[in-house]
Amino acid sequence: MKNKLCAFSSALALTAIVGAPGAAAQSSLPGSSFGSSLGSSFGSSLSSSPDSSHGSSHGSSTGDDAQPEKTTDSRVLWQESFDEVDTPAWFTHQAPEGWSSSVQGVDSGEARWKGWTFGDMRHWTWAAGTDMRHYFTQAHDTFAIIDNKQQRLAEGDSMTAELTSPAIPVAGQDRVNVEFDHHYRQGKAGQTATVEVSFDGGKAQEIAAFDKDVFSKHESIGIDVPAGARKMQVNFRYNNGNDDWWWAVDNVGVVKPLGELKGSPQATVDVLSDVQGDPEDYKDAVRQLNAMEDKAGALVLNGDLVDDGSQQQWDDFLAAHSEVPHDSGKELWTIGNHEMYGKEGSETYLGRFLKYSGQEKPWKEEVVNGVPLISVNTEFYSDILRHGKEPFQRISKEQLDWLDERLAYWDAKGTPALVFSHPLLPQTVSMSHSAWYQNDFEDLEALSNVVNKYNNIVWFSSHSHSSLHQNNWWGTRRYDGTGEAGRTGFPVVNTGAILNEYLPDGDNDEKIVKEKEEASTGLRVKVYADRVRVEAWDFKSGDMIKYQDFAR
Repeated sequence: MKNKLCAFSSALALTAIVGAPGAAAQSSLPGSSFGSSLGSSFGSSLSSSPDSSHGSSHGSSTGDDAQPEKTTDSRVLWQESFDEVDTPAWFTHQAPEGWSSSVQGVDSGEARWKGWTFGDMRHWTWAAGTDMRHYFTQAHDTFAIIDNKQQRLAEGDSMTAELTSPAIPVAGQDRVNVEFDHHYRQGKAGQTATVEVSFDGGKAQEIAAFDKDVFSKHESIGIDVPAGARKMQVNFRYNNGNDDWWWAVDNVGVVKPLGELKGSPQATVDVLSDVQGDPEDYKDAVRQLNAMEDKAGALVLNGDLVDDGSQQQWDDFLAAHSEVPHDSGKELWTIGNHEMYGKEGSETYLGRFLKYSGQEKPWKEEVVNGVPLISVNTEFYSDILRHGKEPFQRISKEQLDWLDERLAYWDAKGTPALVFSHPLLPQTVSMSHSAWYQNDFEDLEALSNVVNKYNNIVWFSSHSHSSLHQNNWWGTRRYDGTGEAGRTGFPVVNTGAILNEYLPDGDNDEKIVKEKEEASTGLRVKVYADRVRVEAWDFKSGDMIKYQDFAR
């Protein structure tokens, strides 16, 4: 597919909280590529068999080289999503063609969890329980699983298991990035997870090691390719586990790094959300954005500008909005659930939003220096009928047809569309694993059948107030029903919030970790000739938290 957006990792700051990496990859670099462009559509491949002396070997070897399906994305040298693995019993030890697995140290426990197995989130959590397993929002369909906790080994047993890729062609490359999504929970001291690479059958070198929780993270590790090397293999090794929780791996790839950033952005857009009765922090955030050297061409306010739809709430927000205007003079607003709360009725609240946003219809497109900003909005919500409960988003066929037409237009031009909607798309960003956020759209299928035809999109969601310090502050929306584009997917980014900051708490709940006195976050989006860069900002400290690049 043309015009794929591909994720390039770069973290400027990491915080040791739930969801932040505990043991970072040893050589992770800015300018990595993978994410959305390496979804599940490229298939698996052929390879050589690694050493099987440690136990059983699965998969088959039918050649020396991995043979990926053809793709127009020249950055992708090879990719494996595991989605083509056949799991007639919902789990299998049979690795994809060309892969091999081995296990040692195991004489007890449940056979299902002996070494690496392949399954999906539904059946994994049904068999083993949740216990934060379902926080793995980066996963899609089938993925590779070690569940040492569920295996229930005898006290004297200690499992070491390996999963080794096919031989991947790298001839002519000076440097590549090894990419994968993973979800690791640490158990007893002494248990670790490591990633190794080898070239042309030579000595393996460790490129990453994990001995602390790393929840739902996309890894990108830059590797120098030895002169004359033709092939490489990647090995995932789980070491010395006994009752030591789990490690899940998905979307493994080898890609060409994105080059050095050059030139000025074509467009810069500021993004704020979830003001919810905190006008002082809103004004402070706008002042900081206005003061930045690289001026934005627009401001997006991605819903929950007010705490409820009352006139008083709107008067308070509009006063703050007028007192500190955004320097661009161009804005796009979306409707959050709080705009529709109260007893005055949906028509009244929608009317206020349209009046104050200057829109004729709930949906709208603004173009900033040739880059489209597109809003997706509800057309009805009754707090009286729903008692504050989801679904919050009712989207008409008229709006969906319009959205389809606009996305097709910009896709044909090769221009990424920046799409804004307040609610979360399930299984994308932080907190989207939760049952609380699975039902925000009245007809998610209808929306998915439109947006998942395209992968030249960056989608922005808010609503959860979820911390931007988490690994999965961005993710990938994948959907099997619309062919390659849907399965490859597009990146989805959490916008943070002006009011409060949350982290997951238990299976589906959340907790405030920073009240409004400490919390205020948002984004800057910069569209360059070769990438879309999304910067996460903390307005209390005035610092950039980190950024993420998505290749055009």
